[in-house]
Parts: sequence; structure tokens; C-alpha cells
Amino acid sequence: MHAAVHMSSVAPSASRPHLTEVHGMRGLALLLVVLFHLFGGGRVSGGVDVFLVVSGFLVTGSLVRRAETGTLRLGSVYARNLARLAPSALVVLGAVALAAWLLLPSGRWLDVWRQVVASGLYVENWDLIANALSYGAAGPGVSPLQHFWSLSVQGQFLLAWPLVVLVVAWLCRRARIRVRQQLVLVIALATAASFAYSLYLTEVLQPTAYFHTATRFWELGAGALLALVPLRGGAGLRALGAWAGLGLIVSSGFLLDGGTLFPGPWTLWPVSGALLVLAGAGTTAAWGPRRLLELAPLRFVADISYELYLWHWPVLIFYLAIRDFPAVGVRGATLVLAVSLVLAWVTREVIARPVGLALPRTMTPARSAGTLLAAGVATVLVIVPTAAASVDMRNREAAQLEALQHLGMEYTGAEALSGQGQTTAPREAPVVPEAADGEAPVRPSVEIAKDDRARTDLDKTCIQEPRDGPGYDEVRMCTLNDPAHPTRTVLIAGASHIFQWAPAITQIGRENGWRVLLAGKAACRMRHEPSIDDGCRRWGANLLEQTVALAPDAVFVSGTRTHEAKAERVITGQVAAWRRLAAADIPVVTIRDNPRFAWSPPGCVGSHGRDAARCVLDRSDVFAQLNPAETHPRTPAIAGHVDLSDMICEPTSCPPVIGNVLVYRDGSHLTATYMRTLTPALADAVRRAAPWLY
Repeated sequence: MHAAVHMSSVAPSASRPHLTEVHGMRGLALLLVVLFHLFGGGRVSGGVDVFLVVSGFLVTGSLVRRAETGTLRLGSVYARNLARLAPSALVVLGAVALAAWLLLPSGRWLDVWRQVVASGLYVENWDLIANALSYGAAGPGVSPLQHFWSLSVQGQFLLAWPLVVLVVAWLCRRARIRVRQQLVLVIALATAASFAYSLYLTEVLQPTAYFHTATRFWELGAGALLALVPLRGGAGLRALGAWAGLGLIVSSGFLLDGGTLFPGPWTLWPVSGALLVLAGAGTTAAWGPRRLLELAPLRFVADISYELYLWHWPVLIFYLAIRDFPAVGVRGATLVLAVSLVLAWVTREVIARPVGLALPRTMTPARSAGTLLAAGVATVLVIVPTAAASVDMRNREAAQLEALQHLGMEYTGAEALSGQGQTTAPREAPVVPEAADGEAPVRPSVEIAKDDRARTDLDKTCIQEPRDGPGYDEVRMCTLNDPAHPTRTVLIAGASHIFQWAPAITQIGRENGWRVLLAGKAACRMRHEPSIDDGCRRWGANLLEQTVALAPDAVFVSGTRTHEAKAERVITGQVAAWRRLAAADIPVVTIRDNPRFAWSPPGCVGSHGRDAARCVLDRSDVFAQLNPAETHPRTPAIAGHVDLSDMICEPTSCPPVIGNVLVYRDGSHLTATYMRTLTPALADAVRRAAPWLY
């Protein structure tokens, strides 16, 4: 996991902490990481933060000593780091790429393979940020490479830090000033800046801050400063501090929810603990924690800590995927731990140790170049085939997505439910080949379901991200249809469960001469809640004011909120917004929410088949008997209501496939293909709910 694991070649001295104690603390921190992942329900232990501090401490100490003696060579440093980090990581990445192909639904292959490439290049943290993923507890749908974010942060540190130290040392020698003092100044400034940025970004955008290199550098910098600043205090005081540090480290995961608090100010809890242990290690006090940290079990875990960190998370995720469990139990966690320990030990003994022993003690430029070349070739052998498979699959999926525009008559989708309920008027049944019904391949296929989205969903200049902070309460309105002489103006406003209907509403608008506008922000609805202040509420309030100023003929909104485990309801703040619009003589047209699943319907269909009972949701678990938007006592009388639940669900169930069309692209959003089959029913329902638009 961390370069510090491989820096044990740095010999201990009387002036520095005893490395056996540091090694033991590393084992303790790694054990906490693994145990909290397996038995702690996904809580963040703070162990990774300890590793960042230790890495900054050991790496900086080693680099500065070489810089001061003029023996620091970038080629040698990079070669040794790569030779010690890459082999084990590449083995795990190759195994994950293969296991994804063999064990996971095909719809997940591309995401995993993309992250294999990102992890192999030490940019996984940026990939997670780019794809708006947040740190989450283990589950069958979580990335098996999520844990590589910390490896990426440290990989970037190991790439940049030797160069920084070398440049500062060169400048100091030119100016004939002491290297160590100037580095302390540089590191202190960089650490302070990183900590300040961490406080800011954690406050406004914590999921991004969690993975961000700049918000994590201060933890590395804190360890680096400790490596360069002379330690003060007597042996007894430092030993007492070390015990206090261990207490902070162990208690962190129990007392703090690091997944939502880190890397903000609460991260000082485990970071301070690591610093106190480092400062107290190597003292002469007999009652210090040295004996505890040198226990054989901790030394064993520390010896394989890098490999254990690499293996335990993918083993856990694949276990959950194979067993189709939402979470791991005690027996499963014990099995995952045992398998991970064996894999880690084998990887260490068969791969990492032989490579380490083969490294020459003295790295000449030629040997450094050879080592770098070998590491590069090994990386290429894993990354290039994975990237090539990804490109090939992406091309095939693009062709399949294009073909969805021209499906045959056997793909009736929502038309297969026409006439079963009261939502739509009876329609003439389409001509469907008798043998094809139920036998035609599901479309979109589970591989491409996640990408079967409307273009408006993907337009980032129009659809805003669900983020908080400065600028994220801005409202952007996009024009989807703009006839020269519009008969009406309608606005689609709110979160993804309303703007997924944008193509269908736009089609209806084209047929009737409407000007169609869209104001969408993922996870945010138009709401009026003055007592609550966050990004979504501010955006919703701003949208409400702009809508009143626009004065459209109708505003399409989500009328209800379904839930994976709770009753369907109407959000109070939304009703308040509807009443505000009604007071301005602007009616809303509510569209009843669609089902939300606690699992991925495409993944379930891919794993168990289109007719598997485990993939079907009981309708009574999703929908109230009557549409709550219509029955809510404060809903304005001028509102219109569209209820297409009978075109999404059967009378007693909500299946993932209807009329040979996959209904959902994920756990709660409809595929664009199914939405196209819903458009005629939506047109009929809107005509009845909002006759003033015609």
C-alpha cells in the first residue's frame, strides 16, 4: 500500500525512532484498516492516514540524508520504489481484471478495467473524482479497486517528492545554505497550504476532498516535518505521548465517521496519534509501547501489510458479488480475511521478496535504467491488454447503443402493458411475432444499460452536478425546443428523476409547438425551505424565484419520492414550492416517481436472468395505493398529475424487463429505450392532466 512499507532498508540510529516500533505501528494501522473494512460495516479506521504520515516521515528522512551527502540520484530512487511497489500491485491488478471478466456481470467490466488502468498509472484517486464517486462501504456494486486511491496519492508523492528535495538541495548548495533548514520551510508552507485547502474542500465538497492529492499532502507533510525537526523532551514524556498516540489511532474508527469527516480537521485525530508514536519510538523508557509494537503478530502483519492491503478489498468485493450479498457477515468476513492473508503472504514470498533480493545494493545509472525498463514493461503487460479490451468493448457498445434507435417490433416495452391499468386508454395491440415474445434478447443489453441515457442527461453544460459550495447554487436553463412562434412555454425542473423525462416531454412539445426549457441538477429538486441552508436548497430556492420571473405555462416536476425501503411520499418543501408557483398563477404538472431498487436490475438480470424472481420488486413495496401528490392536502388545486405507474409496473410487481426492453439502467433510472416506449402514454396522460397546454 505504501512506500513506507518498503523503506526498511533505512537503518535505525540513535537520533531517529526505532524502526521496529514504526514497523509495528504500521502493522497495527493496517490491521485496523482491514478489520474495519471487514467487520466494521465500512467505517474508516484512520489507518490509511497513519500510513500517509509514516510514508512522509520515512521517505523524507531517507531523501534528505542522501541530499545532504550529495548521493541522491533520481534514477536510483525511482527504480527502487517501482521495483518494490509495482510487482505486487500489478499481480493484484491483473487478477482483478481477470476476475471481473469471469465473475462480474458484463455491464461492470468497463468500469473495472478503466480503474485497472488508472490504478496501474497511480491516478485512481483522480478517476474516482472524475466519475463523481464517493468513498463507500463494501457492497457487491462497489469498485474492487476503490482502495487504490491511497496508493495513487502516495505514488504521486513518490514521483514528485524526490524531485522537490533534489531541486531544493541544489539551490541550497548554490547559495551555500543548509539544506535541512530550507526544506523545513518549504515543507511547512506546503503542509499549511494543503491543510487550509483540505478544510475548505471538505466543507464544500467532501467526496472530492476525500480522494484529492492536494487535500492529503498535509498528512504526508506532517510526517516529513517530524523527520527533519529535532525531537525534544525526555524519554518518559515521549513514551507517555506514544501511548496516547496509540490510543488516538485505535479509537479513531470507533469514535469518528471518517468517510464523511476526513480529510478535514477531524483527521488530526489519527494523524496526531501517528506523530506521537513516531516521536516516542526509540526512547529508553522501559514502560513505553515498544514491547507491544514488537509483538510477533504485528510484525507479521507489518511484513505483509502492502500485499494485504492490496488483496483484502478486491477479495471482499468479489466475495459479495459471487454470493450476491449486500454486506458481509462475520463468517464471510473471517473467510475473506483468511484468504487475503494467504494471498498476501504468497505474493510477498513469491513475487515481492525475490524481486527485492534481486535488486543490486548499489544502483548505477545503467542498473537504474534497466530496473525502470523492467518495471515499465511489466506495467505495460498488464495495462495495455486491459486498455485494449476496454476500447474494443467500448466500440461494440457504441454500435449497440446506435442500434437501439432501430429495434424491431418485438421490442414493445411499455406498450406490452397498455390496457392493464387505468393510466392510458386502450391501444391497438402491435403486431408481434408470436415466437419472439419472451425469447428476443433483452435490449438494451445489460452491458450497455448504464449508458442508455438521454443526451440531455449527459450535457454537463445543462445538467448540474450534485455538489455544494460557491457557484453550485447557480441555475442554468437550457432550451430543448424553441419554435419560432411557441404556443406554450413549459419548464422541466428538478433532479434526475424528472429530467430523465426530458426527451419524451420535448417530443410532445415539438408536436404541439411548445417552447421546452430544462433546469436540472442531480439529486436536487425545486423546493421552498427557508429554514434549511445547503447547496440543493439554495439551488431550489433560486430556481423557484427564476421560475416565477419566467412565468411558464406549466412546470414539470417529480411529484413523489419513492424509496428502496420506505413508503412513497411527497416532500414537504416541494409542496411549498408548488404553492408559491400557484400563487403566481403558474401550475405544476407532477409526474409520479418510478421504483427504486436496493439492487441493480441490469446486474441482477445479467447474473440471474430476465425472469428471476429475485430481480422483481413487489409493487406494494414501492407505490402507495393512491398517488400521494394528488391526495396531499396542501397540493394546489391548479396542479395536474401524471401517473404512469401502470406503464412501469405490472398489477402486483415491478419487473426489470417489460416487452423485451430493459426498464432500468441502474437502481432507479429508466433506460432511454424504455422511455421512448413510454412517450405515447405520457402524451395521453399530459393531455388529460394539463388540458390548458393544448
